[in-house]
Amino acid sequence: MYKRSGFARVLLHLRLLAVGLAAAGALACNSSGDRNRAVAPTPVSPAPAPAPADEWSVEGLVTTTLSGVPVSGAEVSSATGSTVTARTDSRGRFRLSAETHPGATPFRLTVTAPGHVTRDVWLDWQRGARTDVTLDVIASKAPFSLAFYRSFVRDGLETPDDLLALRRWTSAPSFYVRTVDENGKAVEAGVVNLITSSIRKAVREFSGGLYEAKSIQTGTASRSRRTGWINVNIVRETDEGDNVCGFAFVGANPGSITLVYDQCSCGSTKISGAVVMHEVGHAMGFFHVGDSRSLMYPYVPSRCPPGVLSSAELYHARIAYTRPRGNLDPDRDPSSAAMAQREIKIVN
Repeated sequence: MYKRSGFARVLLHLRLLAVGLAAAGALACNSSGDRNRAVAPTPVSPAPAPAPADEWSVEGLVTTTLSGVPVSGAEVSSATGSTVTARTDSRGRFRLSAETHPGATPFRLTVTAPGHVTRDVWLDWQRGARTDVTLDVIASKAPFSLAFYRSFVRDGLETPDDLLALRRWTSAPSFYVRTVDENGKAVEAGVVNLITSSIRKAVREFSGGLYEAKSIQTGTASRSRRTGWINVNIVRETDEGDNVCGFAFVGANPGSITLVYDQCSCGSTKISGAVVMHEVGHAMGFFHVGDSRSLMYPYVPSRCPPGVLSSAELYHARIAYTRPRGNLDPDRDPSSAAMAQREIKIVN
């Protein structure tokens, strides 16, 4: 058996030590490389762009005129600027919105609903949300009649091709009744009392209960016309022709009524209640109708009735007095409440 010398064992240990150091160095180099290696960043998704905010919105309710019943399935649209539309839900609620200015103020909204008369209304624009807006539309079924309404409100009986704007009063009228005729002769107290009581009833009924006569004054002096007042004069003769019971300016403010004494009379009744109420009907904004059962029929019954509005007149007068003065056929509100209208005198 051969044995290594002590020197050989020393060399072997040195070699093993060198190999170990080399391996350790290599391991150290590899470890350092791992620490210094660049790490790719985790990609970050961009934040979503914010949704554009509405420039304005209108929300509210569509109902049937007078009844207040909600109307479902109605389309509310604005064609001012860019056209935007909304449809009412089962409760009659709607929300209309846009990201751009409507282009004008006030701006027009159109409401279209099955079984109802299309309506145009105007709203003042405001930035942001406008809530609790109620828009009402007329149900196109009995007791409403568009033909009767056009005669009664727009003079459709006599000028069917030139339907007029609504001429109703926008405040309660006052009346001045002159108690002497054109010659200064006194009118009987009973006639004056009948006239004043008929005026009160007519104002209430022709305005759909909205107004009462604000004041009724009597006197012998001739009074010039003044805003807010309707003058009532009693004459024995007129240049308007024979068989004329009276005449009035339709919906004029200031207004004027002339009653012809003892022209359409019955015994001691020199001026009937029906004549007075008929002329007040004109003064409150209404025209003749073709229904002989109605007070605004052009011919007064010979029996001198006290004056009673028909159910059609009562119903359609209520509708008319929910609309602004100047409302156009079939149901288009004016953009401005102030509308110049020529005076129209109706002779009966």
